[in-house]
Amino acid sequence: MLIQALTGNHNRQGFDCGRAELNDWLARIASQHQHKGLSKTFVAVPDVAPADILAYYALTLTEVDTRALPDAYAKRLPRIIPGVRLGRLAVARHHQGKRLGELLLMDAMQRVRAIREHAGAVGLFVDALDAQAAGFYVRYGAVAFLDTPLKLFLPVC
Repeated sequence: MLIQALTGNHNRQGFDCGRAELNDWLARIASQHQHKGLSKTFVAVPDVAPADILAYYALTLTEVDTRALPDAYAKRLPRIIPGVRLGRLAVARHHQGKRLGELLLMDAMQRVRAIREHAGAVGLFVDALDAQAAGFYVRYGAVAFLDTPLKLFLPVC
């Protein structure tokens, strides 16, 4: 399997994760946002069929007000901090439960570390779609914002 930036060679229409909003975003919006520099989408594809998308995630830069973070973070950081936002992460139905989401999250965190080498970024910020998705990120060390439990922060050390 490879994880690579989305290109016009990938079959975006054939992707189905079971959530219409995530399927539609990949099929109709991801490429447009990438071309406009609004976000960058990364796809997991099999070596043998590199046009088939098994999973994807999208990243964009962000600024966050630390007053919404737990005190352990808010007290030691300036009020506005830079980071990377994980806008979406989705795994195709037939690959769910195989830890592909974990692989993509680790890849995203590695990209945040690379960005941190060249510019400011304190971590990965996530907008989870629901409590189950939030629970996934919490298992990897994410902490919820005080005012919005589906908004999470994964610090990068």
